[in-house]
Formats: sequence, C-alpha cells, structure tokens
Amino acid sequence: MYRLIACDYSLADIERFSALTIRRGSTLDSLRRQTADDVRVVTGAWLLGVKAPMPEAGWLARADGFLRESGSWLSASPEDLMREAEASGLLEINGDGLLVSRLEPRPGITAERLIDEIESAAAILAERRARMRQTLQDRNRSVNSGAPDVDAEADRRFMAEALAEAGKAAEAGEVPVGAVLVKNGEILARAGNRTLRDGDPTAHAEMLVLREGARKTANHRLGDAVLYVTLEPCPMCAGAIVQARPVRIVFGASDARMGAAGGALSLFDLPGINHRPWITRGVMETDCRQLLTDFFASRRQKRDDE
Repeated sequence: MYRLIACDYSLADIERFSALTIRRGSTLDSLRRQTADDVRVVTGAWLLGVKAPMPEAGWLARADGFLRESGSWLSASPEDLMREAEASGLLEINGDGLLVSRLEPRPGITAERLIDEIESAAAILAERRARMRQTLQDRNRSVNSGAPDVDAEADRRFMAEALAEAGKAAEAGEVPVGAVLVKNGEILARAGNRTLRDGDPTAHAEMLVLREGARKTANHRLGDAVLYVTLEPCPMCAGAIVQARPVRIVFGASDARMGAAGGALSLFDLPGINHRPWITRGVMETDCRQLLTDFFASRRQKRDDE
C-alpha cells in the first residue's frame, strides 16, 4: 500500500522546484535519497494547471512536454512521472476511467508562475556564474601579468605627502593638487600645481614629478616607480604617464569632469595605448576632495566679497 502525500502546492514548492533546476541529470530516485518531499515538488510541478480528466495517453503527452521544458534538467521518462503521481495519490482514476489530478495549488500558484520563477532563477544563476568567471579571470590576469604588491599603509603614507604638497599649492593660490613619485619605497620627487607661478599650463603636479623623476634617474622611463596624486590625472597628465610608464598610479579623489583614469574617460583603455599602469583609486579620498572643496568655496567667497 502506498502512503498518500499532501495535495497542497505552495509558493515555497515553486521556489524549491526552481532551486532544483540546477541539478542537471537528477533522477527521481536521487531526489528521493535527498528528501522524499523533492519528488512531491517535481510531481506537483508537472500537474500544475491541469484539472480536467484525461486518458493516460494525454497525461503521458503532458509529461513529455514538461520534461522537454520546465523539467528538462530531470533524467526521467513520462512513464516515471506517471508512476510517481499514481503511487503518491496525486493522480487517480475517476468513475469514467479517466485519470484526474488531485493537486490543490494555493491561490496564484500556476504553471505560468512556475515558469517565471524558473526564468528568474536561471537569470540569477547566469549572473552569479558570470561574476565568478570575471573574478577568476581578473585573478588569473593579476597573477599572470605581474601585478605589483599593494601596501595599503604605505599608500596612505605617501598620499599624505601628496596632500601636504597640495596644501602648499593652495596657500600659493594654485588649484590644490599634489603629487609624489616613489621608487623603492623612497620619495623621488614631490610637487604641487605650479601653473600660475610658472606661467605654464602644463605645470600640473603629476607633470612636475615625472619630469623631476626622469631627471634624477637620467631615464625618461620610470617603470619601477609609483605615482601618487591627490586628484585623478587629466588627459594631459595621463598622456605623460603613458610615456613615462610608472608601474602604478594611486589617486585620491575621482574627477568626473576631467579625469582620464575612469572619471570622464579611460585613456589607458584606448586601443593603441602601449602602457596600462595598475590603478588604485580612492586613497584618502575624503581628505583630498575636502581640500579642493574648501579651496573653491574660499575663492568664490572672495570673489563675492569683492
């Protein structure tokens, strides 16, 4: 004698069925070994939406369609589903000799709702797998391409030095951007913006430290150096970085208006660019941005007072 199981079918059952769809190649027996209720969940999903009595051939045809669509992950035959439904009491013969479903879905639980849940689960799974692939690719790319070690404490220490240079620039009336160039853990060059004082539109902090670094090393290539700057480099400075080839750029505040390292544009990602430095963003970002905000607020106030 077979034990009858619950005829009720709920949203939790639909969600469980959606979760089971990732188990490609599962059989009814393998599901039963995990938990017998999963077999009820699968059988109920097949019976959803059909109440009209049908001959056995009609149910077998419906089971075949189910196994081609919502149940395509299941390794079973239409006959397997028929036997399971009959054994559980979810499918029984009525007085006319036809098979009728005894499944009693709760309000709103339909075959269409089942399909929607399956599609949502598939989309979530695909997104999760894509993120995992991207993470692995990024990790492999980092390992295989010789990504430099990052010392967060050292980054903050050198950014503080760049901020000190930016503060000096502000005191001189320059836009407060500062930079330091570091090699082997030592500061090779330091500067703040000097465009007004030098009468030179190219005298940005980054340009000045790259020039000084090249002079001190007698080499226009700075491949083993790290550039720290309080504001994301503009296109001009990014172009100079491509030529100087420091291994890393570390900047504080992003610049959505003029930044060329992902802010307004990503110059280092353009085709034909032959140097793509490793970039660390947002180091001491609040301090770097506050210095700029205070500077421009003070300048506006001074202009208003005049």
